[in-house]
Amino acid sequence: MATVLFLNAEGPTWWDKQGDTWQPLTGDPVGPVYVVTDLTEETLVEIAVPRIFGNDRKKYVQRQLVNRFPESPFRTTLDGRPTGNLISRLAPPKQILMAIEPAERLQAALTTVQAPLAGIWSVSVLLAQLGQDKSLPGNLLIVLGQAASTRIVFLKDHSPVLTRLVPGASTAAEQAVEVVRTLRHLENTHIVQRGAGRLSALLLDTQEGLAAVLVRDRIDAVVPPAKHHPSADGGWRNALFDLACKAPPGQLAPLAMRAAYLTQQVHKGARVAMVACIVAAVVVASGSVVSHFGDRGLQAGLRSSATQLTAQTAQLETSLASFGVAPELLRKVLTLDADEIASAPDLQQQLVAISRAVSSVPSARVLSLQWQVVGAQTAPCALEAAAAAVTPTETAPEPARKVELKMAFALAAGTGPRLQLEQVSQMTQQFKAIQGVSVLQDPTRALREGDLESVGSGQGETQRQFAWCLVLPGSTTVGAAP
Repeated sequence: MATVLFLNAEGPTWWDKQGDTWQPLTGDPVGPVYVVTDLTEETLVEIAVPRIFGNDRKKYVQRQLVNRFPESPFRTTLDGRPTGNLISRLAPPKQILMAIEPAERLQAALTTVQAPLAGIWSVSVLLAQLGQDKSLPGNLLIVLGQAASTRIVFLKDHSPVLTRLVPGASTAAEQAVEVVRTLRHLENTHIVQRGAGRLSALLLDTQEGLAAVLVRDRIDAVVPPAKHHPSADGGWRNALFDLACKAPPGQLAPLAMRAAYLTQQVHKGARVAMVACIVAAVVVASGSVVSHFGDRGLQAGLRSSATQLTAQTAQLETSLASFGVAPELLRKVLTLDADEIASAPDLQQQLVAISRAVSSVPSARVLSLQWQVVGAQTAPCALEAAAAAVTPTETAPEPARKVELKMAFALAAGTGPRLQLEQVSQMTQQFKAIQGVSVLQDPTRALREGDLESVGSGQGETQRQFAWCLVLPGSTTVGAAP
């Protein structure tokens, strides 16, 4: 069961779904937590992007996102509906950046979250996604009225470019003043051409009579999309909570905060797949057993009289009813469960421990990660150590099974050689602090033995990759990094 933590100017409140409506939570949160914010710190920025494609465009946008919001980990990029020719659809000339900055109130609220965090979404992003419905115009003002505030979001060509949270505004006249003030700002900043025509507005839970007041200022109310139209009081809050629980685009939470939830989902899927394989094996094997006894009964019937055949058939049916499955097959299933399933490495705990170690260097970005179980006779990290001419830093353990974990990271562009050495050494120490882990490939040694000078010359915007290869216990619980 999903739980929503709603954070607005009045403080955090907990909600869970009862039937078709969301009600205040009376007990402790159960299941994954979805965080929805409605704060004044929500910021939208539109930037121009050169005509670049693929991974180069993604890196450029990410650098712009970090430069615009350097002090907040809660940031993301937003995409509008594709428009224009094919080139503009593949590489739009504009990109929307979104962040919550400063983030002190959100970070303080997250300290109370004990359950796995599924993600963080802002009301601004959720309203923008509602406003991107094909039945609504591309240029649209969205006004959401609440008890103590009013949220105003403007979409240009189906892309959000402005968001405001106005305190108070408890009457239709007060809300109309703030909507008109927003329109004047859009005209003064040339986002909307002054006097070009009438503007559309989507009014959600606003004060009665607001539509009639806005008509005098060339703003016309539009009908909400039918599939999102609520029928109960507080229905738009329910609609936004439902949308957040579907994990839409606009995720603000960093990967490290969602590691426990993501590994839990992967672990759940793996267990379902293993159970399905076992059930399929039992069904196939049971069919073979029944076929075998059926053949024996047929042979006995050919050699015996009709009376003997009837007696043997009854005896066979009684025996099958008592056993159900052959004893040898049952022993094989129990052996498979003990040797391969019950003793399998704990993927969830291992990845959570690794993610905590990686989060010690905020600028590190995961480029690749390969997790695999190797046998006792297989030397882990052998090819990587030989190719890089690196001597393993530790002697690998020799349990019945072990886990080989290969990872490649990139630090922030422009990081100097000395800072690279400090951050790489810090990450290695965090890996070594995890209980039962052996570091067989470590880039720290290469940086210390003469590679430090070459790293800092002529690199420009190139992000250097650093690779580690670790060995983790294959059948014991891995402790979390301190």
